[in-house]
Amino acid sequence: MKRFSAVMVFVMFAGGAAFAQDAKVEAGKAAYTTYKCATCHQIKGTGGKLASALDGVATKLSAADIKKWLIDPAAMEAKLPTKPKMLMSTNLKTKKITPAEFEALEAYLATLK
Repeated sequence: MKRFSAVMVFVMFAGGAAFAQDAKVEAGKAAYTTYKCATCHQIKGTGGKLASALDGVATKLSAADIKKWLIDPAAMEAKLPTKPKMLMSTNLKTKKITPAEFEALEAYLATLK
């Protein structure tokens, strides 16, 4: 019985963590829409062509690089051999994105494999 209880606690905890991550991903999708990221970026052929498409971004970039693109895009743009038509660093200055929304965007982009 103790073993069963321990397994149930683990399953409930793991399920709760997965639910929280799913909610964060959904919040990231919402932030992507709210902040009109598709004006410049494409996902699955939908969106603009002013910056890179985000399909497969999670396989091309590490989680740390995805975060840096969101938090310090100017540093990441400086590493690019060719600059995009619209600089993310310029565009993000006009947005009032909260730390929670940045985390949610990270979670969402991490699903784009």
